[in-house]
Amino acid sequence: MRHYELVFVLKPTMTEEEMASKVEQIQNLITSNGGEIYNFEKWGRRELAYPIQKFNTGYYYILNFKTENSELPQKLEYNLRLDEDIIRFLNFKIKPPKKEETPEVAEATEE
Repeated sequence: MRHYELVFVLKPTMTEEEMASKVEQIQNLITSNGGEIYNFEKWGRRELAYPIQKFNTGYYYILNFKTENSELPQKLEYNLRLDEDIIRFLNFKIKPPKKEETPEVAEATEE
């Protein structure tokens, strides 16, 4: 199982409905191709470090997913490149998140 992190920036001119639709579209692309989303965060509108396509701000999102489909990252990046509403994205492989110990397990190991 491979774990990935996707960060993408949407145009600041989009409405809330358009942004929600775009995010849902990306999530559906991941899940329909064998991916499982385990973390999603909306970072909101932020200032860009430099202008991109004449925009100085953008709406940031971060999405963590895991998959066994080795073709999914390439397919996802291809679709993100074609989408004009996404002004920047970065998809990269990460180490699996460490599972936290439950209190019961921690107590058993102390004895």
